[in-house]
Amino acid sequence: PHLGNIIGAVLSGDCYARYCRLKGENTLYICGTDEYGTATETKALAEGLTPQQICDKYHQLHAQVYQWFNISFDYFGRTTTSQQTEIAQDIFWKVHNNGFTVEQTV
Repeated sequence: PHLGNIIGAVLSGDCYARYCRLKGENTLYICGTDEYGTATETKALAEGLTPQQICDKYHQLHAQVYQWFNISFDYFGRTTTSQQTEIAQDIFWKVHNNGFTVEQTV
């Protein structure tokens, strides 16, 4: 993660989560690494690693940076877990089966 991401998104979310917790509100602050896509494959090729190895490397790096900043995530996950995949696919199929997707050729 870069400083702009931490200051612009993560830190502000952390401050708000801490504020909500102090007020006694039921608060869940979650984040994670997105481990799919061309950027992952490109970075893996550039570093001579597999996509899974690059994901493992950068997930750990992100976790260490957020720990250093004392970010109070309740859960810091990964998009490559079986649970994440199952949930995302379930949402997609519900949307698709209810006619909210469109297939087009560009």
